[in-house]
Amino acid sequence: MGIKNSLGSAIVATGLSVLLFAWVVTRPEAQPAPPSVQIDADDIGGVVRGKNEPEAGVWVIAQTTELGTRFAKMVVTDDRGRYVIPDLPPATYEVWVRGYGLVDSPKVKSGRGQIVNLTAVPAPTAKEAAEYYPAIYWLSMLKIPDRSLFPGTGLSGNGMPESYKTQEQWLNAVQLNGCGNCHQLGDKATREIPAALGTFDKSIDAWQRRLLSGPAATSMAQFIALMNTADGGHIRRLAEWTDRIKAGEIPASVPPRPHGVERNLVVTVYDWLSPKYYLHDLTTTDRRKPTVNPYGLIYGSAELSTDDEPVFDPVKITKSVLKVPVRDADAPSSALANKVGAPSPYFGTEQVWDSRVNAHNPMMDQEGRVYYTAQSRSPKHPPAYCAAASNHPSAKVYPLTRTPDGFVQNSRQVTVYDPRTKQFTFIDTCFGTHHLNFGEDANHTLWLSNNLQNELALLGWVNTKMFWETRDAGKSQGWTPLIVDTNGNGKRDAWVEPGQPEDPAKDKRLGLGLYGIAPSPADGSIWGSNISHPGWLIRVELGQNPSETALAEVYKVPAPGFGMRGFDIDRKGVAWVTLASGHIASFDRKKCKGPLNGPGADDGNRCPEGWTFYPLPGPSFAGRDGAAEGPYYTWVDQHDTLGLGADTPIGTGNHSDTLYALTYGKVVQLRVPYPMGFFAKGVDGRIDDPQAGWKGRGLWVTSGNRTPMHIEGVDASSPGAPGKTLSSPLVVHFQLRTSPLDH
Repeated sequence: MGIKNSLGSAIVATGLSVLLFAWVVTRPEAQPAPPSVQIDADDIGGVVRGKNEPEAGVWVIAQTTELGTRFAKMVVTDDRGRYVIPDLPPATYEVWVRGYGLVDSPKVKSGRGQIVNLTAVPAPTAKEAAEYYPAIYWLSMLKIPDRSLFPGTGLSGNGMPESYKTQEQWLNAVQLNGCGNCHQLGDKATREIPAALGTFDKSIDAWQRRLLSGPAATSMAQFIALMNTADGGHIRRLAEWTDRIKAGEIPASVPPRPHGVERNLVVTVYDWLSPKYYLHDLTTTDRRKPTVNPYGLIYGSAELSTDDEPVFDPVKITKSVLKVPVRDADAPSSALANKVGAPSPYFGTEQVWDSRVNAHNPMMDQEGRVYYTAQSRSPKHPPAYCAAASNHPSAKVYPLTRTPDGFVQNSRQVTVYDPRTKQFTFIDTCFGTHHLNFGEDANHTLWLSNNLQNELALLGWVNTKMFWETRDAGKSQGWTPLIVDTNGNGKRDAWVEPGQPEDPAKDKRLGLGLYGIAPSPADGSIWGSNISHPGWLIRVELGQNPSETALAEVYKVPAPGFGMRGFDIDRKGVAWVTLASGHIASFDRKKCKGPLNGPGADDGNRCPEGWTFYPLPGPSFAGRDGAAEGPYYTWVDQHDTLGLGADTPIGTGNHSDTLYALTYGKVVQLRVPYPMGFFAKGVDGRIDDPQAGWKGRGLWVTSGNRTPMHIEGVDASSPGAPGKTLSSPLVVHFQLRTSPLDH
């Protein structure tokens, strides 16, 4: 296990003079005036000047509302304050400067092909400057329980719930696998109480009311109850946090301005769908061959919120929806499990989440077909081939016959949309589905996780070549429980169940289900992540007949790491994950020194030497090391679709309006400065034209928090605030130039 140094964290500042000094760029005394900026007919360029000199490392944003979708394109100034916003579609734009240490400059109207020189406006006070800081800087002000309160001994003991054994486990729940799973904590909409919520004598009353709002009321109330303590629990901490901010307290550190390769970034923001519905994921191409579907439509998934799945055309700059059907009329709606509690400040008592499809994750194949993990039938009616009596090879080994009633979150199957024929096809799986990824085998095997635990912890797959040849869903699918070789004989045997004593003649079944899933291009093994604290990686060696021969290995994240969700694999077979402990981490199985099977191999403690940790930049909670981040997902750019190099791991900075990319051992930030509230979930990279350089490639990322209306509005009354025109979910294009002035 190793910990690598990374870029420095936030700059600490105690007053406005220090705050403003932090962004001063040293220049020679006799610096010549910036040379003129060269632009094309579809660009806008110019120079940004501060009070006495050019302003380096600030964003210039061009926005228009004339295209039928929100459209904002932004770039960073170079050392001489120069900028070029390239390749703008025909429209009239508002152009302005945003940067740390500044307030937004007045918006200037401009057409394309114009030189627009701008003047940066220094923030009059530190408080006004802080309004532009990413949410993580405000979140880090939250006071967390002291280490002395762990392990919890309950309300009759130290007050901390017994379920929380360590401070890290508590932080995991708050930052990532609880509140931070769905919301950007610290954005303006969460750190302040909206007036529309009502009038309250105490902030704790306002928070109690807030957590009963809208269709997520039940899950929010259940979570906050788990955080209850004798001193008022987490809800008291949240109330005190908002009180301190209302009283004028601001973050103790300030974000650095973009520098180095970060200044080469071009970010284009669009929106799709509706403020009422949230986005989870997207697909643009075949992950294995990112030149599939060049310049083609982008498909999103709206999970619990709606059956109208978003579609975006990046050429025409138009958004539409695809009505995904269910196969069976009795497929239950997400509204059954997500009833509105108290009125929402935004949508009142409207049941805005109401989906029978519950499409979680789309993926595109080599033919451009889109596969959704989506519900098509009631969980009460699994197909007959799921039972042992069916003689299905997988069912004989591990039958799946549960028939739960009502709506079940991960009781999905697979629905396929073919854009060429406009037809939908249903693949009825015995196992629930959650995430999916294609293997690189001749059968184009689709590997599926289900994010279910205990008796439903398994690996599922569909031989898509066979399915399209036969249309036989039963014959084309398979699944296996996760069996660890605890008797150490190198093969799979009969097993004991999780929690039972080991038997030297048997193996052991693992009760940890797969969340993320990724086939290894290096050896064909299948890897998955498990989000139980502190986080686990699971590797499955398939063998000749996976239903009977597959063996699992399990690796627990060691200290200082904790807090895992999505992960990915690079072309060399190294697993990558971004953690709530404030790290990008790698696990390289080739570094393992000891045996990986045998007695106790199911505890996950084999091969700590395989882990390496790279610290993320950003502020931490008082008394803690590590950025106070909640990274939802990690995606490896196997084919260099962005331009930082093949196999670059990219983690989502969900509280930071950013993507973190690890390049040459350093973590760089690919930040979205406008609108604030960017919460990355789905990431995909596509090469539209291999001969077009940086213009022909890039990342597409969806902003997937469950409250898109919290995103900074086009008509926001203050920085970061929701506007009168509520924001829809975002789809964001990241491109990397070779210099800040390329066009």
